[in-house]
Amino acid sequence: MSTHLIHEKDGKHLMIRRAGSAYYPGFLSLVAGHVEPPETPLEALVREVEEEIGVRLSPGDVSFAKVLHRRLPGRIYIDYFFKAQCMPAAWQICEPDKISEIGMFDPGALRGQIVPYVWAALTSAQVYQEFEESDGT
Repeated sequence: MSTHLIHEKDGKHLMIRRAGSAYYPGFLSLVAGHVEPPETPLEALVREVEEEIGVRLSPGDVSFAKVLHRRLPGRIYIDYFFKAQCMPAAWQICEPDKISEIGMFDPGALRGQIVPYVWAALTSAQVYQEFEESDGT
């Protein structure tokens, strides 16, 4: 399970260029990461954004955008996407072993450089749904 941040302004999206990974190295992606037990997807998003780009968000700063189910050889992935309308522009690369570049990019102009499932999530016409988290009690 993973969680992703969508931030769009004037047709451009906040994206990072992947480094140090065998999974699509050099490709653009969203700020993202795995959900670690016992985190919820939203808690993981807040943690990953701060770890990767040094921006501290609160859960109220984002809204649920969509969920994507991916089948990979031997595993299933559930990807949660959250949208931030406002973001401080003071982001920075905090994990240079994982990120080589960060900025606002026009996905339409860079189609071949974007991780395929991220491209699908950004360009699908899916209507946004409601999202709720529970601690199970």
